[in-house]
Amino acid sequence: MVEIKEEEENQTPAEREAWLRAHGVEIETAEDRLRMENEAKRLREKEKSEPTRKLVCVKIPAEDSLPFEEVTLEVPMTKPGDVFPDLVKPYFIGGGDIDVNLAKQAATKQLGEEFASKSQNLGVSLAKETAMGSTETFALVRPSEKNGRKGVYIYLDEVGLLKGKPKNARASSLAASCGFPGTTFHGDVFVGAVQTEPQPMRSVDFTVKEMDSSAAWLKLAPMENAEYAMSMKELEKAMSEKGVGGGPGLQRINMGGGGGGGNDDGVLPSGDGEGYRWEQNEDGEVEISVYVPENTSAKTISVGFRADSCVVSNKSEGKVIVQIDNLYNKIRPDECTWTIAGGSKKNEVCVSLTKVNDDETWPALTK
Repeated sequence: MVEIKEEEENQTPAEREAWLRAHGVEIETAEDRLRMENEAKRLREKEKSEPTRKLVCVKIPAEDSLPFEEVTLEVPMTKPGDVFPDLVKPYFIGGGDIDVNLAKQAATKQLGEEFASKSQNLGVSLAKETAMGSTETFALVRPSEKNGRKGVYIYLDEVGLLKGKPKNARASSLAASCGFPGTTFHGDVFVGAVQTEPQPMRSVDFTVKEMDSSAAWLKLAPMENAEYAMSMKELEKAMSEKGVGGGPGLQRINMGGGGGGGNDDGVLPSGDGEGYRWEQNEDGEVEISVYVPENTSAKTISVGFRADSCVVSNKSEGKVIVQIDNLYNKIRPDECTWTIAGGSKKNEVCVSLTKVNDDETWPALTK
């Protein structure tokens, strides 16, 4: 608690605000809120002026007595990539206050006592960052050759656990069916799909019918996830042999309470881009899986690294596959590595970025 001295009691509101900010107190003024609201309104008006398409996903209520619900959303026709995180974000506005003590406990457990001690306003910061809704993505199955390059994902409230939302038993059961037993979700969640081929990568319809246990994607998911886990272990081993970190186990943590691994720790921030998916591990590295055609040879691939960008190219065709500029923060180009993963099919270029600040968690891949 900040101590107020006698001479400070006579300060003007503006002087008082400046003093509090100088002493590390986060303040959200009426002007701040108005600016955020106006920016959100501007973006909504811009999207309304563009041609749109309908997109269907499935809502799984946390209340077991409520049925699954098909939700139809509108998205700008030209908007690429996985648009579901932004589309369902408004559904996660409100729903309870963030438990400050629980947030600090989670931070201490996952990121260490030192981090937690430096985050005196953690609860306030989280509340401010998630005030307009905040979405986290959990992969039920990633795009692959076997499933027609169609991935299926759960979209949940990033701070649902910290808001005290009830556990979603049916979402947990769905994750268990995909090979993630013990995973927990809090509050209502949405299930959507992403198609990566033919390019560009885009969100596609996902209906209640596809939630049936007889659905092809659900039958394949456990095997697909087992193969993916195996390929990641092979990648970790290769990286370890090269002395580039990536030690045993990519433990995933998340303040929101989703995730796998048989615990409530959840996952670090991750996401999708056009033609790739990214995630990060506890060793301070960012892993990018770039989708390439089946049987792509490492001899045809070239990966370039700069302090704030990376590019994956097919040098035999002279074509850029994925170029990622304006990375969230600086990387060490000389320590970054890449390899081809996916077993005999070799359908992913796995890029590993080494952060300059390996203690920092990136909330996004780019600025």
